[in-house]
Amino acid sequence: GVGGAADKPSVVVVTTAGARDRRLSAGDLVRVASETLGGRGGGKPDIAQGGGTDGSRTADALTAVEHAIGHTLLSA
Repeated sequence: GVGGAADKPSVVVVTTAGARDRRLSAGDLVRVASETLGGRGGGKPDIAQGGGTDGSRTADALTAVEHAIGHTLLSA
């Protein structure tokens, strides 16, 4: 999910074992969201966190994560 103050959004991604079996990594997904928000993030395949500086791009960050998930699942 994406939350936090508008000027300092934060992102947390948690994946299930089934998602990881399908090559979805929380670390990869949180990086996608955080970069969209103008920040950085990372973590492990099961849980990751990050943040950014542009809360106005929250919807864009969620869309970017959705696209990354779709790309990963289609290329599996």
